[in-house]
Amino acid sequence: MRLRRVGRTLISHDPRRRAILARIRWVWQHLPRRGVWLSFDVQPIPVKAYGGRRFPSAKRLVLEKAQKTRGFFSLFVADEVKTGRRRWAFSDGKSSEHVCRLMKQLHRWYRDPQVWVVLDRDSPPPCKSGQTRRERRRLQRHWVTLPKGSPDDNPVETIFSDIQLMVLDNSHDPDVKTTQRRISRHLRRGNRRQNRWIHIPYLHGFHKD
Repeated sequence: MRLRRVGRTLISHDPRRRAILARIRWVWQHLPRRGVWLSFDVQPIPVKAYGGRRFPSAKRLVLEKAQKTRGFFSLFVADEVKTGRRRWAFSDGKSSEHVCRLMKQLHRWYRDPQVWVVLDRDSPPPCKSGQTRRERRRLQRHWVTLPKGSPDDNPVETIFSDIQLMVLDNSHDPDVKTTQRRISRHLRRGNRRQNRWIHIPYLHGFHKD
């Protein structure tokens, strides 16, 4: 039997994808030495019993069909591309107001105005929300939006996949705080790893000095 290569599941049909990625690549290549390049996204996290591979003594394990979630929260993650360092914050929502609060937090983390943030084209971030655009101008942050329907172009998606696999799968946390502590512990460990950088195919000269 011949081996066949598995293609990507999500492929953007945005006709401007190549042009948008070329502009992002140009900004990256001309980033000042002290400039910071962040990829950013937010994901809702339900607290519940997740399925996965286990090594129990029971012959058959089945999750309840109508199990009740123990809470919801939003996880904001920003990946510092040059250093591979992750910053994160928890919130009870992902509306424009919540994004504005995170922008203020990013401003406290990075005082230098040469901060560029790459993000998806969701409605709360600045690409569609007037409130977040005004906050961006007030804080003097630079934002670049990715092509439509192209989540694989956002490096942060790799971090969310890692959290799903290594933290959420098989979890059975009793409350929101427990899940948040486990996610924070996992991200802190990731920041200490020497191979923490995420490969970004459309950025040339990835490891800039």
